[in-house]
Order: sequence, then C-alpha cells, then structure tokens
Amino acid sequence: MHLCSPADEQTFTPPERGLLHIWHSAGRNEQLCPERVLLSRPVLQISLGEHHGLLLAQGECVYSFGELLWRDLSIPVSAPVLEASLLGKTVVRVAAGGFHCGALGEQGNVYMWGENTAGQCGQTERVPEPFPVSVVDSEVVPPVVVRVVDLACGREHSLALSAQNELWAWGSGCQLGLVTSTFPVWRPQKVEHLTGRHVIQVACGAYHSLALVRSLPPQDSNTQNPPKKTERGQSPHYSLTEKEELFTTDDAHYCPLGVDSLIFDLLSYSNSGPSGPYSSSPVCLEEVRLCLEKEKQSLQGQKSSSLTNIHQKGKSAASRRRSLPGTPTHGSPRRRRPCACRPSSGRTQAAAPEEADDGLPSLETEVWSWGRGSEGQLGHGDQLARLQPLCIKSLTGEEVIKVAAGSHHSLALTAQCQVYSWGSNMCGQLGHVNSPVTVPQQAKLSDGLRVWSLSAGQSHSLLLADGDCVQPVLLYCGQQQDFAKEFKQGWKFSPHSYLDLDYTYVCLTLLHLTLIVTLTTLCGFFCVCVGGQTCAVLTDHNIMGFISAIHELASRERQFYSWLSDIRKVLLTPLRNRGGRISTIKYYFVHLSTLIGRHATSLSYFLHDVQGRDLTVEYQSLHQGCSQFESLSSSLLRRKKEAETTFVFWKTHSGKTTEVLRLPRRRVVCESSNRSLTLQSAGRFSNHWFILFNDALVHTQFSSHHVYPLTCLWVKPNKWLRSLNQAVDLVLGGGGQGSSPGLTAMSRTASYTFTGDERFKDAQYTGSWLAGRVHGRGTMKWPDGQIYTGNFKNGLEDGYGECMIPNKVLNKPDTYQGQWREGKIHGFGKYKYASGEVYEGCFCDGQRHGYGMLSSGKLAKTSSSVFIGHWVHDRKTGYGVYDDITRGEKYMGLWQDDQRHGSSVVVTQYGVYYEGTFKENKMSGPGLLVSEDDTVFHGEFSDDWTVNGKGVLSLSNGDCLDGMFSGEWSSGLKVVGMYTKPGIYETESKERNSVKLGQYVVPAAQRWICVFDECWSRLGCEAAGKGDRTTAWENIAVTITTVRRQSPDLSRSHSKVLESLEFIPQYGEPVTTANYDNIRRYLTKACETPHHPLGWLVETLVTAYRMTYVGVGSNRRLLRQAVLEVQAYLTHFYSIVRFLFPELPEDGGMIPEPPSSPTRRRHSSNKAEQGVVVVSCSSLLLPLLLPRLYPPLFTLYCLQEEPEEAQYWERILRLNKQPDQSLLSFLGVQEKFWPLWMSILGEKKQIVSSSKDACFVSSVETLQQISTTFTPSDKLVVIQKTFEELTVEVKPMLDGNFLWCMDDLFPLFLYVVLRARIRNLGAEVSLIEDLMDPNIQHGEMGLMFTTLKKLLVQLECFCCGNLSFSYFFTVLDYTAQTTGHSKNSSTSDILQK
Repeated sequence: MHLCSPADEQTFTPPERGLLHIWHSAGRNEQLCPERVLLSRPVLQISLGEHHGLLLAQGECVYSFGELLWRDLSIPVSAPVLEASLLGKTVVRVAAGGFHCGALGEQGNVYMWGENTAGQCGQTERVPEPFPVSVVDSEVVPPVVVRVVDLACGREHSLALSAQNELWAWGSGCQLGLVTSTFPVWRPQKVEHLTGRHVIQVACGAYHSLALVRSLPPQDSNTQNPPKKTERGQSPHYSLTEKEELFTTDDAHYCPLGVDSLIFDLLSYSNSGPSGPYSSSPVCLEEVRLCLEKEKQSLQGQKSSSLTNIHQKGKSAASRRRSLPGTPTHGSPRRRRPCACRPSSGRTQAAAPEEADDGLPSLETEVWSWGRGSEGQLGHGDQLARLQPLCIKSLTGEEVIKVAAGSHHSLALTAQCQVYSWGSNMCGQLGHVNSPVTVPQQAKLSDGLRVWSLSAGQSHSLLLADGDCVQPVLLYCGQQQDFAKEFKQGWKFSPHSYLDLDYTYVCLTLLHLTLIVTLTTLCGFFCVCVGGQTCAVLTDHNIMGFISAIHELASRERQFYSWLSDIRKVLLTPLRNRGGRISTIKYYFVHLSTLIGRHATSLSYFLHDVQGRDLTVEYQSLHQGCSQFESLSSSLLRRKKEAETTFVFWKTHSGKTTEVLRLPRRRVVCESSNRSLTLQSAGRFSNHWFILFNDALVHTQFSSHHVYPLTCLWVKPNKWLRSLNQAVDLVLGGGGQGSSPGLTAMSRTASYTFTGDERFKDAQYTGSWLAGRVHGRGTMKWPDGQIYTGNFKNGLEDGYGECMIPNKVLNKPDTYQGQWREGKIHGFGKYKYASGEVYEGCFCDGQRHGYGMLSSGKLAKTSSSVFIGHWVHDRKTGYGVYDDITRGEKYMGLWQDDQRHGSSVVVTQYGVYYEGTFKENKMSGPGLLVSEDDTVFHGEFSDDWTVNGKGVLSLSNGDCLDGMFSGEWSSGLKVVGMYTKPGIYETESKERNSVKLGQYVVPAAQRWICVFDECWSRLGCEAAGKGDRTTAWENIAVTITTVRRQSPDLSRSHSKVLESLEFIPQYGEPVTTANYDNIRRYLTKACETPHHPLGWLVETLVTAYRMTYVGVGSNRRLLRQAVLEVQAYLTHFYSIVRFLFPELPEDGGMIPEPPSSPTRRRHSSNKAEQGVVVVSCSSLLLPLLLPRLYPPLFTLYCLQEEPEEAQYWERILRLNKQPDQSLLSFLGVQEKFWPLWMSILGEKKQIVSSSKDACFVSSVETLQQISTTFTPSDKLVVIQKTFEELTVEVKPMLDGNFLWCMDDLFPLFLYVVLRARIRNLGAEVSLIEDLMDPNIQHGEMGLMFTTLKKLLVQLECFCCGNLSFSYFFTVLDYTAQTTGHSKNSSTSDILQK
C-alpha cells in the first residue's frame, strides 16, 4: 500500500480545480486551521465519517485518512493513503459511515470495508480491505444482480439505491426499514415498504435514514386542459402560501430566452387592472394591497416582499442573463449529460429524478424517514422510532430537491433555496432557536442568501449559498464558540492553503445556540461535506469561461425562481378565486415558473457533478444553441415576408375561386398572371391560371380548379422547373435553394391517397417514395380497414412488414408479421388468424410452404391441437408431428394433402403405443400396438385402433395368441386362433415372439428435412450443398448487420456478439489444431444467436424435438427413436458446417497439428496419435445441441430405467445406513486404505467407528457432479476426475511408488458410488453409452466408463446382503492375461489396453 506523502506531491504542479480543504469544528483548545490536502489530481468527491474520511480523485483513485481502526492506523489528513486494492475498479463514488467505508464502481458494483460488528459491510467476518458486496434480487427467477447507482452509510447500516430507483439495506437496527427482527442483516435486502416508489436520493444519519422520493402522480390528472388549482397547506413560516399543481413540459414549451420580458409583460398586465387593453374581468387593487401589507408583516422586512424590489430584481436578473456568454437555447447542460442514475464521465450521483419528456428533474417530491427518533430527527412530530419508512407530510409539496442526515438531525433543501431542519439542536445546528424540533422548520437565513447545497455532521451543518456577489457563500451553524475569528485567521494565514484571497468578511448572528458564519472569496465553492466533528469544502482556484458562466447562470436562475415564487405567493394567491383571464394567466404563470425551477435545479445538480468531466459537449451545445437562435431569427424574418406577400395576393385576387384555396398556413410562391405559362395542348381561347403555393400547385380554368399536392409531384424540365424545384425543396424541409433539373428529391417522405391503382385503390399511404413509386418504409391503409406497415420496393410490399386484414365474418382481424416479396407473403413469418389459429413458419407466394407450426384453439375449448412439420401449397405434406391435445394423442409420421398417410407412430396419454401405416387419415395395413402393461399386438388394422385380420397377441407373461382378430382395441377383440403358453424352459420361444420396435417408423434421417432445407435457403442455396459458399457467408453477414441496425436496444454483450459474427472468418484455409478452436468458438456464438441461420436451425430443432417428446410424447418406447433423431440432427448439421468450412474433415477424420504448436488435451476430441486430432460430428456439435435437448431426452431414459432405478435406489438407501468403517469392511476394502483423519473447516478430526460420510469426500463430491453435466464427454471427464481424486486421497496413506490393483480399486470405487447417492445413475450410464464419441470408446475414458457400468450391474445383482464381484474380476483377469499385464498392474495400464 502506497502512502502519498507531501514530499511526493511537491514534484507536481498543484491543480487549480478540485482543491480540498479540511478543518475541525469542535474544541476550544484546537487550532482552527483549514488544511489543504496535497494531491496531484483534482478531488472529485469527499465523504467524512466519525473519525475518518474518503477521497475520490481524478483517475478513479480512492484515498483514506483519519483513524482507520480496522487497520490500527492513524493517517494524517495531509498524507492520505491510497486504497491500492481499488485501482482499476473504476470507482465513481465513495461513502463513509460511522466507522466503515463504501465505494461504488462504474458498473454498479459495491465495495465495502471497515468495522463490521453490525454487518454494515455486508460480510460475516472482518473486512480490513475493500471487498465486493453483491446486491442480488432473489425475487425474480433466475436471480439477477442489481446495479447500484448511489450509496450511503451510517454508523451501523448501509443503504444502496439501484438503477431501478429501489432501495436496499443491510446492517443492524430499525434504520434499515426492513421487515425483520433478526440482526445483523448480512446481505443486502430490498426495502419493501418503498417498492413501487421512485427513490431519488438517500441519506444516512447515525441511527436514522432519509429518502427523497418522487410523488405519485394524481390518478385523475388531465394534461390536455389547464388543471384546477390545488391550494397548499399553510407553511409554519408564511401566512399565505399557494402550491399549485406542477405540470410537466416538453421541449416545445421550453424557451429560456425572453423569459424575463414575458414576466414583465405579465406584471404590466396584472397591474393594468380594468383599464388594461386585454382585461376581461376587473381586478380589485384594494384586495391586492391589503394582501401585500399582510404579507409584509409576515415576512418582517424581507426585500422580496415589495413589488418594487421584485421588479428591480427582475431587471437585474434579466440584464445578467442577457450578459452571459452563450446562454443555451435548447436546454441546460443537465440536458446534455446522461441520466443521473447512470455514471457519467467516471462519476455517479443519484441526484435528480429525470422526466421522460424533457430530461429535467421533477419538483414533485416527498421526504420519507425511518429509524430512531429520540431527538425528533424523523420529523413526524414525536420522538418515537419508526421501523418502516414514513412520509413526512409537512414537507410534501415543498419541492424538496436534496436531503442530508447528521448524527441526530436532518436537513432538507427546496427548489426555492430554503432549508428545513429538524431533530437535535443542542449546538444550534438547525439554524434556529427551537430545541428539540420534531417537525421540519425553516432555518433563518440572512437576506439575499439562497442555499443550493448542504451537508450535516455530528453537531453542526454546512451550507453553500448564493449571495449578492457572483461567488458562492459558505454558511456554518453549530458549535458555539469564538468560531469566526479563528476561522478567518486560520484560513487566511494557513501555510497549507493555495487560496488567493482578496477579501474576507465574517457576519455573526447569534441566536441562542446558533452561529452562522459567512465566508466569501474569489475562489468558487462547488461542494461541501461534514462528518463527525470535521468540515470539508471543495473549491476551484480559478474558474473562468464556461464554468463561470454556468455558475452565474445557475445563480441567476435560482434567484429568478425564488422571485417567481414570491410573485405567485404574494400576487396570485389573493386572486385564486378569480375566473376568466386571471385564471388563464395564473395557469401559464405556474407553468412557466415550474419550468424555470426545474431548470435551475438541473443546473445545481450539474454543478455538483462538474468536476473531472469533459465539458466539450456542453460547451458546444451552448454555441449550437446560439447558432440555432440566429437561424430561427432569419427563418422568422423570411416567413414574415412570405406572409406579407400572401396577404397582398389574397387581397388582390379575392373571390369565390380563391376563397376555397385560402388556408391559414398556405403561402404563395408564384403565380402565372405575370409569368408566361401555357399548356402544350391548350386551345386558342382557353384560359389557364397556375398558382404555386408552398404545399400545392393549383391549375385554374374558368370556374374550376385542380389541386396537386407538392409531396406527390414530380416535375419535368420546363420554364417553371426552377420555381417548382424550390417550392418542392422547401416543403420537403430543404433550404429552398433549388436543385439541378430532374434531381429534386427523388427520394422523399409524403402522404398520398391512390385513386387509379387497382391494387391500392382508395388506399392512403404515408411513407417513403422513390421517383413516384412507393419505396422504402411506409404505412398503407385501405378503406376496408386493412393496414400494412413495413417495407416497400418498386411499388409493392417487399421485405419485413406487418399487416392487419379485417375478417367481417368473425368480426376480428387477421394479423401477419414477417417477410414479403413482390406484394405477397413470402419467407418466414407469423400469421394470427381471426379464428384463433396461429401459424409460425415459412410462406411461398401467400401460401404456407415449407417448415411451419400451426396452433389451433385453446386448452379451454373443445378442439385444441398443434401441428409442426412440412407444408406444401398450404397443405400438410411430408413428415410432421400432430398433437391432439383434446383427445390426448400424438401422431408422428407422414402426411399427404392434410391427411395422415404413410409410416407413423401414435402414442396416447394412457401409455398405448402404435406404429404402422396410415391410409387416407386412418390406420390401415400392418401395424404394431403395445399397451401400458407390455401387451403386444402385431397384425392387420382397418381403422383407428380397429383390428381386422391375421395377427399375434403376446401377453406380458409370455403367453401368445395367434389367429384372426376383429374389433376395436378399447372395446374388445374377437379371436379365432390358437393360444400358446410357453413352458418353463422355453426361453428361445419367448425371444422369438418378442417384437422389435421401430420397423414401421419414419427413418430418423428423413425427419425434419424441411427445417434443414430452410436453413440451406437462408444461406442462399437451392438445395443441400448446392450453392455458392461466398454468397452464403455474405448472406450471413447481411442478416447480422440488418439485425444490429434494426435493434438499437441491444445489450452491450449481445451487440458485441453480433459484431463478431459480422466478420467472415477465413473459411478456405486448411484446418489445423491451431484454428480448429476458432471454428468451435464461432459455431458456439452462431448457435446462441437466433438471427444467425445456424442459430435459427438450433432453435427450430429444439422446438421440434420438444414438440415430439414432451407431454404425451414422454413414452419410454420412444427412447430409441429419440436417440436416433439426435444422431440424425448431428449428421445433417455437420454437412452444413462442412459446407461453410470446406476444409473440415469428414466425420471421424483427423486434423494434423502444426509442428510449432504444442500438444494440448481436448476432452471434446480424441488424439489417435501424437500431433493428430480426431474430429467427429458428435465431438463438435453435440455440446451445442444436447444441453437444449437434454430435459426431454433424459426424461425418456429415466422412464426406461424406472424399474431398475427403484431397486437400485432401495439398495443405495439400505447400504448408506451403515457407518463408513462398517461399509468399507462389508465391501472388502483393505484396512490400509481406510482414512484415519478428516478435515472439517480446516481442522483435522479423527474418524471413529460411528463416523458417516467422512471418507473419500473429495471423490464423492466429484462423482456427484455427473448429474450437473449434459454431454457424454463432460460426464466421462467427471468419471476420470473421480478416479484421479481417489488416487490422490489414497496416496498419503501408502508408499510413493504405489500402483493400483483392480482388486483394491474396484471396492473403493464402489464405496464412492454408494456414498455419492446419484439418482437415476442407470439413465446416466445409458445416455453416455448411446451418445458417446465412438473415437473414445476404447480409450482410457471408455474403460473407466466400463468400470462404472459393470459396477452398476453388481449393484443390481445385490442379494441378501452379499455382493459378488466374481464376474467383474473374471473379466479383469481375462483382460490382464490377454494384454500381458498382471492382476496387480496399475489401472491406467490396464485401461489403456
């Protein structure tokens, strides 16, 4: 850890911004000396605790100083210590509690350290160094990590504000606000009482908490009309106070320039009384005068109580505003920075609530408090504690914009620059004489002071205010002593200060226990902070230019809003019952003053966050605002001239013809009465008059006229070309300069109603055009209600579009979302029919064609079904799966013209299995039927579940009935034949009578061909493997790029994945072990992205697989088909991958490793020899497919192994009742392998005869991981690691040259399997055996798997408490003899053979 000493800092030039000064406020014997903290970088933020503090410097460096009790260190403030463990964490905010610390990262991660006796650091042990604390929302599934944007710390608790404006707490005490009685709370928990509220800011006292919350909007608010005025309750400090409802404003209503003149006009109008030129109702001046006199008495001499002074202040403010360099015309700097809930320029603050419309903070706020209230610090009028957050009603409507919590008192700052305080007042820290104060009271401030920042400490408060001068003013209230003299002397003559002070004055106002000190310097204060008995202030030594202008602008706007509030209270409150124009004036006045207040508040927040930020954007915004103002001024002058010209035109050409064309917004450009313009085919005596307006061209002939909208007008070269081009350019938003002939806005956006087009007759179109034809994105609306919104090309729907087609019969519309081509539905899309059916799949020329899924009806209706499969010209044809949900049957087979026809399989919800042939939608021909009790019928069928003809019925006990059958299966069968009962020793006849499943099913390789054909089509291939490889890669890149452009709300990680997929890999290079991993990584990303053709393929295959084998399809007799289907997927999929990467070898081929590349182990591919890698479709693609297909597939394995699993589990439970040593002895494990010691939390304990689950724990835990993996290769790796862990655990008990003997290894491994207690181990073994890579079946992993498999057989043969290993040992002896090894050879040697 590096200590930053003053000597280290002397080599640096002291910065002029972010200067930090600290002094102590308590104790007469202490010398009051503001001490400069010498850092080479500006200080961005400071936070003070009881006896320590934290600094956040530029570059995300965090420093600590003071009494660091958790490290037994005392660090002087002049040499703070750097928190090295936070380097690189991008810290944007720090918070100091009573005796602990917190830091907030840019990504919302929290770090805590310090005292942790009450759990305030979020850990269960000491936290001497910063440690990450995860805020996890466990109420959602799956749980998500919450992003924190603000942090506050008390003595024994911590609060965090999330990006969703929710509050989280941890630590101890009622100040947490949690519904719990168990303390400490070690992990952050959500404060449920504030759920649904928009929390803006939080503050922590010693044992209480404050939250600034946005008020809930009124339920019956109407934003269209001026709302009725709502009177506020009277403040305890003012006799007349009115709080009208605040109104949200958008950018169109915001105009910072000219605000002062509007107010002066309003005052002039209000003072004009009945004689005013626009007065609609008399104003009683006597009523106003009486109210003003009453208000003067209540205010007792405040300057703002007279209209004269207010008017003078308005003039002063106006002059100051007009003198600012670059006053913004389109919002404040607050508008240009990110939302307060997000980090900006390396800093985070939870300052202001953001409005959705204009980005300005809301003034409709509430203050909530909870915790201990013994000193009245909660503000609820009593001294009781509150376990849950409670709103302070007296502050509702006071427009509070910031709160601060001291040890036992609280402060609130309003938008009118007033300070409310409550709680303990032992040292006068509240700013008034009352003690204690249990409800918020306004602090007494000197005239002309407007507070805009505050902070609260242990027994004092520090305020930052605007004074009569430009520079800010520092106010202090608290400890009663000769503070001002020491403060002045200490500040002015401190050798540590770099402040250049031209003058300093101190004003003392002693009110009982209150002392207010005012200090004004040429330096600029931008942040104050207090904690314990320490005060701190951040200053700028030399602020000029942009920052100075913003400071001045913020000061004047705060003054302006305070002045407007006084006018609203003094002048408009007496007139609140007046109607007419007074009510309208009052409405717009409130609207304007609210906007000014919000903007002033946003500037205050901006100045809090100005340190360490790049202000280039804000500075450019000011210049841009000035340029836009000048452009607006020129535009207004031009429009004024056009209006005057149009006025003269209408006055000259008055009459019925022109009266119809006269519109308020229409302006004349030119007309043909003074310009020669004739038609080519006009007659000798014809009369034509052309008028060009700014929105239309009018052709008048005698008494008739025709209007041509300019938005749909294309002009060919003639004498009027230039004028028409200029007019069209203007109406389309250009500068009116005209264009070259024939080039005027060939591409434009316009609205038009078709009249002659047969397809679009009477349809109204709004959107893009190209050379007179609809082209680009637009919306077409037909008179019958049909609406299309999407892309057009050459006058027809083409590309992605959404269409709604009304269905008059069902009185509901059909809707379609998907691809179009040449005016028809073509490509992939989703069609919702009015009948309730939903089709999602491929279309061709408006018909369902290719792969698709049709859902019919709902579960609550009489008929409900789902079909997924192949379509041809709107009919089911080819392979498909039909799930009849109502009947509880699932059909998996071939279709022809919407009828079941061909080989198929049918399963029912009652466990009946049928495979055979269908003809014309019914069972016909030979088939095989198996019931739930394993009764099998193999014979002829004539209808659904109807037997008719020769057949053989085999019962589950082996009895057989052969003959002629007739009848329905569920009703009863008539039989003429011979009944055969096998003898005891006739096992061969049993095997001969058993029927093999799968002889009538559709081969797995022929299923879902339509899905793979669609994938080939998306790659640009006509058929499988028939296409240009370069075109395929270009189609992939175009698809991914289109998705990125059309989806602006993608997450950062998803956007990076898409960006990486846009790049076309080097697919033509020879594949080596060096670039084979690159191919695997690309395939992994592609399969995880549904917009990629391979990702769509995986997603669709998973859907088809789940549709087949989930629900009714979970029949154990479908297991073999399910396994073969997965293998068919891999074969087809690998052919597509080999098309994209042609240098990949065939399935089972080898890839040579380059000579310079070191040999690496790969668990997904097996090394046949040194430097060669064997690649198979299962090793490459199974990890991409199987995790998604695992649930239905493993369910089938469990159903298949269910009887054996029951016996296996019963034996596992019986044997696990035995202690370790008894079980080891029973299994025949030699005593030399018995562990004698076990480790519990790092402590060694002896294993006794009664110990259970204490031996070979690591091996047992490793084997248990087999249930958490999906692919056979991962499961085999778990088995291999189990053997390795077993060897590691045994070696300490034996010699170093120990070699395993299979007689010793097998019982030990059996013990590990028993103690692992793995459910469905038989299903796990069967899955591995069916899907494992054939290249590793005979390797080391394959023989280890064989060991596990034979061990499972031994468990199934367990009988009467004895285990027989003779069979397996016989196999091992034979293996040892044939391979030339002894029985005592190592496991690896035997397994490798």
